Amino acid sequence: MKLRAAISSDIDTLQSIYGGRGCRRPGGYTFDEMRIGLENFSAFLEAFGIKATLFMVGADFARAENQAAIRAVASAGHEIANHTATHAQGFRRLSPAEKETEIAGMEDACAALVGRRPVGFRSPGWNVSDDVVQILKRRGYVYDSSIHPLSVTPLFKLLHWLSTTSRTGGDRTTLGEMRYMLAPLKPYRTAADSLGRAGSGGLVELPLTVVPFVRAPFWATFLLATGFDVFKVSYRMLRSLGYPIQYTFHLSDFVDYTHPALADQVPTRGDGVYVPQALRVPLSAKLPLFRRALDTIAADYEFSTLHEWAATVG
Repeated sequence: MKLRAAISSDIDTLQSIYGGRGCRRPGGYTFDEMRIGLENFSAFLEAFGIKATLFMVGADFARAENQAAIRAVASAGHEIANHTATHAQGFRRLSPAEKETEIAGMEDACAALVGRRPVGFRSPGWNVSDDVVQILKRRGYVYDSSIHPLSVTPLFKLLHWLSTTSRTGGDRTTLGEMRYMLAPLKPYRTAADSLGRAGSGGLVELPLTVVPFVRAPFWATFLLATGFDVFKVSYRMLRSLGYPIQYTFHLSDFVDYTHPALADQVPTRGDGVYVPQALRVPLSAKLPLFRRALDTIAADYEFSTLHEWAATVG
């Protein structure tokens, strides 16, 4: 019997991440990246017969340029989940009322465009706090997937702070509460008052997969940065111990931002913003690595959406 796996992706556009910072194109960002990225991602997954969970930003639903591509992935059977209304990087620092506004805004945009409301949530930058449990429960959510239990959380928080000098306040924070680095590694039902602790009265939590014991990252952008050999060692440990896998991408993984048509929209490190590896690597170099990774996982794992997975968690 195969182990369980899922593919998720944070569908973050340049506009939703940077809000205009670093764009050198007259008139601001174009939005072809949403169409290009979703088409490339959908074609990539189709070759494996996989339906993914796409965490989407409500503001992107309002742009006419994006709507056909969003409807297409929804019609193809991919799950659309909530990534807030505005990609609020400082989500953890918002008041409960502001958090609920961000969550509800994406719900309304999704319902208006594709005819259904999301049942899963992920905070931008995995930057979440415990008070979201009861907000999501009250609004009918089944699961959260914002917990990223990394051992290097303090380092990642520091690097994010140092690389976001053009931002202010909560937008310079990431990865949620420090104690989440010690959260369970396998899916669990949360306590009523804590996302990072197993218990009763909460939601299903589907944490991002990390390598057991060392709690190192295991997602597509990390693969680009470290190469396939590191992926292979990490994967063998997960498989040998029988761990489920949630393998996570971003929209930027399936867009070639080095192409002249998009290159002048990409910020640089001098703009005081974090520029991930996926924005600096050509698509022609990314896709072979991603195919190799999924070929490896698919040999031992059976895929579902996160909603389907959450239904099996007690």
